[in-house]
Amino acid sequence: MNLLVQLIEHLGNLICMVFMVRILLQIAQADFNNPISQFVHKFTYPAINPLRSVIPDLGKFNTAALLIILVVILIKLGIFHFGFGLPLNGNQLIIGTFIAYLNPGYIQLAGFISILVTLLTVLFIGLMVTSFLAGGQYNPALMFFHQVTRPLLRPLQKIIPPIGGAIDITPMILLFVLLYLQKALMEFGLRLVQ
Repeated sequence: MNLLVQLIEHLGNLICMVFMVRILLQIAQADFNNPISQFVHKFTYPAINPLRSVIPDLGKFNTAALLIILVVILIKLGIFHFGFGLPLNGNQLIIGTFIAYLNPGYIQLAGFISILVTLLTVLFIGLMVTSFLAGGQYNPALMFFHQVTRPLLRPLQKIIPPIGGAIDITPMILLFVLLYLQKALMEFGLRLVQ
């Protein structure tokens, strides 16, 4: 049963991450001709398109994708609680547990924060690895990571320009901030659970 719970947890998180990437792509006004962007669009389109007529976007923000993310988290938690009898005490969502303790109705938001921090960590690691491996040549993965992370990097790049005009350390700085945030929220969540 433990393996099945982990499989459901990771599958649900992966689905949520794809929809979060869709939100980030739309905010960044990314090039949808990129093969990775096209995959994200094709994967999310069947779920988002019917909801768009009911739930319009807020500017560049895709509210339908956000609703789908929260519903997937709620379904995942429901399966854990009702299907496996696991308590909804935030053990699966340690990073956002404090929100769930402030108001139990916000347990989906706790899961959302947890998944978002993990996704951003993966995106920044991917950006650093692909920029190192690309060697200055065009690479669709590198372009995808640049486009998705651009809205988060742009304010920091105004403060810290590239070193020597070519070496950008802002992704590394944001990665360290995310790792520290993840650790701090985990420790805070663990103190609340105990």
